[in-house]
Amino acid sequence: MASKRKRVVLSLTDKLKIIEQLDKGVTGKKLSEIYGVGEATICDIKNSKSTLLNFVWVFENEDGSSSRKTMKTATNKNLEDAVFKWFLQQRSMGNPISGPILCEKAKILAEKLGYSSFKLSADSAAAENFIEKFKTAAESYDPEFVYNADETGLVWKALPKTTLASKRESSAPGHKVSKERVTVLNCANSTGNHKLPLLLIGKSKNPRAFKNVKKLPLFYKSQPKAWMTAALFTEWYDEVFIPEVKKHQKSVRKEERKTAYIDGDV
Repeated sequence: MASKRKRVVLSLTDKLKIIEQLDKGVTGKKLSEIYGVGEATICDIKNSKSTLLNFVWVFENEDGSSSRKTMKTATNKNLEDAVFKWFLQQRSMGNPISGPILCEKAKILAEKLGYSSFKLSADSAAAENFIEKFKTAAESYDPEFVYNADETGLVWKALPKTTLASKRESSAPGHKVSKERVTVLNCANSTGNHKLPLLLIGKSKNPRAFKNVKKLPLFYKSQPKAWMTAALFTEWYDEVFIPEVKKHQKSVRKEERKTAYIDGDV
């Protein structure tokens, strides 16, 4: 009778190394032998490549080094894995995670895990350089037509944390804590004179709450997990952003001015 393979738990660092080696052409069979795991595990890691790289990008983008071509892993593997698990949990609930949010959570988890000397490094020179380049580029734009947009998650059925129900119990009597959420994209120009209709992303294709409302000041779209996707953003940009900006240009009689769009996570 063949002996069972010893269970091996791969760290995030190992998974990133496996992805790098897969990209270089190393076979799944060879990697399964090197790391002592089944080929199915290697296949799962390959399939989760985008999630892993997205996590690394969000974490590293905070230091202004998004152009880095190699993946740098943390020296504190336990902390890195804990942050990654939290990241996956938040994404499973559809919560948008930015670099600052992830870094703040890393600090909290580091304290809980006993990493007293833990600190996040940042390339201050690169950040300052980016700011100066942005200022120079923005000089050719009218502030009226420089727009900033950012998304946020809204848990719209949750009780406020300051209620007696949330302090003394996990939910109000007879009710479970609701985690139902939507994603909202806000966009306005730098002067604050022009606020675009909100982009609201929910799970339902035809929300019953909208049936008796003829016209809402928002652009509603549905997505299985109520997440922002490239396709939804492109649709919003083409169908809402461009027409609304042109309308605003006409209203202030500056129809020939250039328009700059800035993502809130940059």
